[in-house]
Amino acid sequence: MKELKLRDVAPGNLLARPVTGKTGVTMLESGTALTPQYIERLKNLGIDSVFVLEHDDSSVSSRKPSKFAAPQRPSRWELLSADERESKKNDVKAREAACYELLLMTESDRDLGNMAIPLRDDNQLRRLRGVFAEIVRQRSLAEELGVLYVTDHFVFQHSLRVGLLSGIIGLAKDYDTSRLYELVLGGLLFDIGMTTLPPELLRKSGQLRPDEKSLMRQHTTEGYRILTMLPDVSAAAAKCALLHHERYRGEGYPFGLKADDTPEFAQIVGLADIYDALTSPRHYRSAFTPGDAVEYLFAAGNYDFDMSLIWVFLKNVFVFPVASVIRLSNGQIGVVSGADSSLNHRPVVQIIREADGTPVVRPYPVDLAVNRNLTIVGAAPVTAE
Repeated sequence: MKELKLRDVAPGNLLARPVTGKTGVTMLESGTALTPQYIERLKNLGIDSVFVLEHDDSSVSSRKPSKFAAPQRPSRWELLSADERESKKNDVKAREAACYELLLMTESDRDLGNMAIPLRDDNQLRRLRGVFAEIVRQRSLAEELGVLYVTDHFVFQHSLRVGLLSGIIGLAKDYDTSRLYELVLGGLLFDIGMTTLPPELLRKSGQLRPDEKSLMRQHTTEGYRILTMLPDVSAAAAKCALLHHERYRGEGYPFGLKADDTPEFAQIVGLADIYDALTSPRHYRSAFTPGDAVEYLFAAGNYDFDMSLIWVFLKNVFVFPVASVIRLSNGQIGVVSGADSSLNHRPVVQIIREADGTPVVRPYPVDLAVNRNLTIVGAAPVTAE
């Protein structure tokens, strides 16, 4: 290992130590193969020197090959240049389409069906819609939404849902409008760092190699860098991008912070991110059932997330939205009609079809909070008689 002035660094050199910015944020992890783009970016950040591995470094030459070892060749993936992102920001049609989809979501009965009934009064809905409307009125924020839209539609739609879920929790915690705005904005743009990654990497269906995983993890620091450069984004909102992968026991990244050291906004956005990621299809897997996602959250209590925050989430987010058609473990088909606020994952269901397929002339209720032997196993198709 040796320290080199940045002017003496050559493409292909491997970092022996992480490169951190003036704020302490890790810009590049150890083991990263430096590219011309990385070197130029480090210059722009005012980095004077870096530590790189030497070819005869004993820490490398004596190491046995391992699938977990840092890659010994430059990655074929590189972060997008500033010019590439700028061209996406100037896509007027993408910006307009992104803002339209966001505002449409705030009027959608399907999406608002995730809100617990007490939160769906006119005043609360006006507050939440007002926050989203104010965000799209800011040109710089609308441009970033447009960049998300053209980068990957999965990532864009996921970001919209995380923003909405975060807003629901903000309402449940009785945030004032200013704090609600910051939280929703942090939720909407928490994954903006993904727009610096190659689209092919975002859509890769197989397991990521170590060098690909290292690059993927940079979306947190890249997102923070992007958001701190926008005048319309507060530090609290920007930290949602940086810290949404931190975990309760300190096993997250990029800093390994524990719950008490991670801002509440970032904890809320991280929880919303996990829940929506589990219940949505991905390029590499099918969606989890809502019931399986709930079981995951319970298992993650005081391990990945504060259990008290999980309870707030489950009390105020309908895992099975009202009017959704579901199948029970005994084969019956029903329509969700409501739930006790403490057990939203075990709602009241109006049975419309018996297990043998017989239609029910007069639907009758089954309260899953009482009938603990029954569970929801998934959505059921709506069929015409």
